[in-house]
Amino acid sequence: MKQIQLLLLRHGECEGGAILRGRVDVPLSETGWQQMSAAVAAQASVCSAIYSSTSRRCADFAQALAAELHSTAPLLTGVPPLSTALSSNSTSASNILTAQTKPLEAQFLSDLQEIDFGDWDGRKLDELYQQEGERLAAYWQNPWQAPPPNGETMASFESRVNYAIEQILAAEFEQLSIALNSIALNKDEAQDGTLTPTAKIWLVSHGGVIRHLMARALGVERAVGFYSQLNLPVAAVVKINVLQDEQGTRYWRLDWPSGRCE
Repeated sequence: MKQIQLLLLRHGECEGGAILRGRVDVPLSETGWQQMSAAVAAQASVCSAIYSSTSRRCADFAQALAAELHSTAPLLTGVPPLSTALSSNSTSASNILTAQTKPLEAQFLSDLQEIDFGDWDGRKLDELYQQEGERLAAYWQNPWQAPPPNGETMASFESRVNYAIEQILAAEFEQLSIALNSIALNKDEAQDGTLTPTAKIWLVSHGGVIRHLMARALGVERAVGFYSQLNLPVAAVVKINVLQDEQGTRYWRLDWPSGRCE
């Protein structure tokens, strides 16, 4: 088994006040930068890749994050560290290849953008609730049945997000396989089922995108009211582990916070 850990980071507070942000392109506020920086600081400092929505509130931070972090392309957790391997009687030093660090470059995908709210996009929330409160409430309750006027349907939104995440996973699992093939473990270690090589990647995106991925990890489809029941504050970090077996079948697991030290 191999594993990709998705570190899903929602953007922080934005400029523009209380508006409905879909495709409207607004930058982070100073507070938003601080929120996202604090969220990242609490996580691992090494990752193999960074992917981001093309919206400024995500892309600007992802660009800065890539400049701060470094990569082992990918980071292999679950593989014995070099120092451990060299001290092991069963592992030959000549068979261990260390991963080389390299600069990270954020990759920007338009399919990771927030849903397009159409005529509602960018409007003040209090104004929207006053003028179209009933229609807006119906949308939050069942977005599949009540799309925003001239906006994106949920079917289209979920389809493009699924396409983006499948492309990301395919690329990262391929890179993980290449890295594993470059690390020569002896036969006993290679068959040790307790080892789960893992690559960690950041995905900087939006509330709707992250909620959809959470629902997918939980096996929830088109559940009325489900999205609105998922509390996801700005700069929230959600972890999803995707495992892939030897046949290429993938298993999604939402990693609930447990308070354990890592």
